[in-house]
Amino acid sequence: MPNRPLPAPSRRRLVGVAILLLASGCAGPGATGAARGDRADPVRAGRPLIDVSSPRAPQSVSDCVVAGVRAMKIPDDYVAVRALPGGGGMVMLKNPATRRTGLTVDIASRGAGSQVRLYENGMVVSGQWRSLVKRCAG
Repeated sequence: MPNRPLPAPSRRRLVGVAILLLASGCAGPGATGAARGDRADPVRAGRPLIDVSSPRAPQSVSDCVVAGVRAMKIPDDYVAVRALPGGGGMVMLKNPATRRTGLTVDIASRGAGSQVRLYENGMVVSGQWRSLVKRCAG
């Protein structure tokens, strides 16, 4: 079989890989997680990067964040979603190899809407992530 050169990766794919590498190399100790939706513990280092009230229901915000993550081509192994008591939820970016959580999006039920907070854990949270969370909070 002849050797053919591999196609050049797209810019979008390179950004996705860069995010994953940052999450895997920079996530702090103490958080655990496992592949394919198994348990992952949220890590909230310091003050939230984003703290906004949303008129949208927590499930709607969570679904939007997960859809945005999929649009970034981040594999499902790197995403953990957890429902919280009272109708809230969490979306976490985690590294299945190191079992560390890189960022946590808390979505708490507040009246008819929700309170949305984005926390980092040792990884640099890109403008793309911040925009996603703000857009989903509506």
